[in-house]
Amino acid sequence: MILCLDCGNTAIDLGFYDETGLLKSRYLFLSKETRSSDDFAMRLKLLASQDNLSCNGAIISSVVPSLTKVLADAIAKVFNVKVKILNKDLKTKLPIKIDNPKELGTDFISTAVGALEKYKAPLVIADLGTTTKLSVIDKNGCFIGGVITAGMKVSLKGLVDNTAQLYDVLLEKPNKIICKNTKECIQSGVIYGQAYMVSEFARRMENELGYSLNRVLTGGFSKIIKDEIVCFAYEENLALDGLFKIYKINESEK
Repeated sequence: MILCLDCGNTAIDLGFYDETGLLKSRYLFLSKETRSSDDFAMRLKLLASQDNLSCNGAIISSVVPSLTKVLADAIAKVFNVKVKILNKDLKTKLPIKIDNPKELGTDFISTAVGALEKYKAPLVIADLGTTTKLSVIDKNGCFIGGVITAGMKVSLKGLVDNTAQLYDVLLEKPNKIICKNTKECIQSGVIYGQAYMVSEFARRMENELGYSLNRVLTGGFSKIIKDEIVCFAYEENLALDGLFKIYKINESEK
């Protein structure tokens, strides 16, 4: 099997794929709880023992530089494999047409590659995590840019930290938009606000380009609002799917 790992600011997402690209097992850890390669290796050993896991290759995408080597070392230690790290040296077959292609985050790349495996260009991909990111793939299959804004959790923290009489709430969708208590009013603003923002961004992107976009939704917080975002197909494992595809591209071109 191939181990694909996507490390974000909030969570570390692991997927074990068979050689055909079928996701067999998936696990989530909090990024802040991983302090050393030994710590993460211990967790991997426990998983491997409990679920009889093994792999003959691995690939990592990380937007947390301090954890990239930690995670790679742990995987190499537990499974005795060479770990590929998604960077400028790996082939992706994704044409990137932005001002400075080198500054594009690996999370943008993996979700774009994953989306293009399942959907036809042109595309807009909404990735809802610590940040909310929208990526645009034009009708020629090129990554041409996007949007980065605060995710739901960050928006909620900013609201609570900067107001005297508002308090932290769970990110749960209220039954109505017009709410009658402070807790649900906050939830409505953060959750429905995020959903409608994503939908409106997609509409305006289409206006800017002059043609329709296939719409894809992914990311850890997308489950909360997937039913509220207009005309988006939901893909839970898009980043991991993209990493598997990138791994196979680089294996076949050795």
